Amino acid sequence: MNAISNSPSSLISEIRSMPRPVFVLIVGMFVNRLGSFVYPFLSLYLKDRSFEFSEISLVIGSLAVGNFFGPMAGGYMADAFGRRNALVISLLSTAFLLLALYWADDYVTLLVVGFCYGFSVSTFFPPANALLSDLVEEDKRATAFALFRLAINLGFALGPTLAGILYAISPMWIFVGDAATTAAFGLLAWVSLPHGLRTISGKVGSASVVWKSWREAIVDAWGNVSFRRFIFASFLMGAAFTQVFSLLSITSTDRGLSTFSYGLVMGLNGLLIAMVELPLTHRIKRFAPRKVLSLGYTLMALGSAGFAFSESITGFLLAMSLFTMGEIVALPVGMSYSAALSPEALRGRYFGIRGMTWAASTLFSSLGVSFYGAIGFDWWLIIACLPLAGAVYILRNEPLKKPLN
Repeated sequence: MNAISNSPSSLISEIRSMPRPVFVLIVGMFVNRLGSFVYPFLSLYLKDRSFEFSEISLVIGSLAVGNFFGPMAGGYMADAFGRRNALVISLLSTAFLLLALYWADDYVTLLVVGFCYGFSVSTFFPPANALLSDLVEEDKRATAFALFRLAINLGFALGPTLAGILYAISPMWIFVGDAATTAAFGLLAWVSLPHGLRTISGKVGSASVVWKSWREAIVDAWGNVSFRRFIFASFLMGAAFTQVFSLLSITSTDRGLSTFSYGLVMGLNGLLIAMVELPLTHRIKRFAPRKVLSLGYTLMALGSAGFAFSESITGFLLAMSLFTMGEIVALPVGMSYSAALSPEALRGRYFGIRGMTWAASTLFSSLGVSFYGAIGFDWWLIIACLPLAGAVYILRNEPLKKPLN
């Protein structure tokens, strides 16, 4: 591939060649994530309502359990109802549940609504990823997913600041604002996105059709050796990835960093993604995806190990730089690779399997605080072994076997 194909003008031309619905998804995703006010402030909100820490932990846990099962429903809806309809159902139901979460007036109701909210919000990504894969040619998907991630990260970078302002006025406004932006994206999706593929026929609401379609997808995915290896490697990587966002705040303050310094370390993650991910993905997408993924996972392992030895903000910034570069290298290419491995008729359910894998990594990482309390800083060295194992595993030679479907 020549230098011209890697130039900024080539990247701009590639982006401009993408169909209009891709930009509807990206803009809607940015607005939605800009308005993601509730999750960063949920623990504080519950604490201000005088719930005990153990009770708050169970509410957050109920969201996590919902997050695990939601991708299964989202993947099925994407194939059964069409991508757009599944997106609209996910977004509008999430908007309703955000309001219900605020007005839940007793603890049991809060747990139930928390589970339903976690379930609903995680039904979004399987149809969104499937639609993006349907709309974009295979050689442009890595760039499209990098754009999608850029919208998510920019929204998350700006959203908490707005949420803090709204929370200071009244906690109610973070729920109303989050619900409003989520519903707005749902309406935008309804009027501006194509219906998308619908690959499941018959009475799609019947239990027998649901069971038969998921059995078909699971059998096919298990027979798809490359996808099966990718999913397992993704689980190992995800278990380390989620530790950074759940445990690093404790590690950094234990090393004597201020909360402001910790904020700078986390801010570096978003800054590097915003500046580097899109042009770098455009350059590396031409390489064999398994080698790219292995490199990304290795960098994440080095960054994780670096957190074990960091004793100053300089050390944490260097470790975060390594970790974030691994994230930048691996995640967009990984999404494109998983789309390429999924049969078109099963794509929604394949992305559902990937979403459940990510949720399982998150549940596993929730144990990290306990292990860190028992082991200390050396826990990061154990965590580093997970993406490193994924990097080795995904490079294993294997005969490519076609899916059973």
